[in-house]
Amino acid sequence: MDNSWKVWDDLPELGENFYSRSIDEKDEMESSKSVSKIISEFVSDEDKILDIGCGAGHYLSSLDKKITKKFSYHGVDATENYLRLAKKAYEGKVTEFRDVPTFELGDIYNLPMADKYADIVMCNNVLLHLPKIQKPMEELWRVSKKYLVIRTLVGDVSMRTKFVKEPEEFDDNGEPLNYNYQNIYSQKYIENIIAGLKDVKHFKIFQDLDFDQSKIGEHNFEDNYSSEHIDKKFITTILDGLQTSSYLLLPWCYIILEKD
Repeated sequence: MDNSWKVWDDLPELGENFYSRSIDEKDEMESSKSVSKIISEFVSDEDKILDIGCGAGHYLSSLDKKITKKFSYHGVDATENYLRLAKKAYEGKVTEFRDVPTFELGDIYNLPMADKYADIVMCNNVLLHLPKIQKPMEELWRVSKKYLVIRTLVGDVSMRTKFVKEPEEFDDNGEPLNYNYQNIYSQKYIENIIAGLKDVKHFKIFQDLDFDQSKIGEHNFEDNYSSEHIDKKFITTILDGLQTSSYLLLPWCYIILEKD
């Protein structure tokens, strides 16, 4: 598989932005607030939460603010720098409701944990950046015991989008050499993948409208523009109440599956 889409090792400033949220120097991401609210509705005492694509642990900061039951947390990410920052942010830190979290390097196409490893598995803002999602969804479902919560782009039709970054270079077939994916998958395609999963008791797909428009935009990155790696053109903005990235409208949705 072509690994050109794996751009996060080249985005250290994004990791620093995640880290600043983990230690509460910056506001929570709107998506981390909304997913924490969702999980708080069905989490049980002593549940283990597995966060795939955990970044620097910034989703945990929101979980800590919302969950009032005993839980444990394990974060997995494919970017070593993000994991280093996550461990730094949470070293020795416990709360009334959880012990010190753990973090691990891992690939969503082959997760390094056993079947039904965690009661609740969450994967936010990851699938849209992958070249294929069937295998990742199967892996996420495999390691979940009770619930799987995914946030990604879901629409009426599937669209594969490559955001070409500078320097803009293309191979002999016209394919970009410097890009990241921002793919939208149709609800029908998502439902077809879910139909192939075992032990699905119930699932629902719904639009994520739970966000404060004033908290979205380039001002959230204002301290990070000194680097060439953060491009203002690709930062999420608001247009007529909808989230956009450059010319692309972002139909953010939650996919929630319950295991039988």
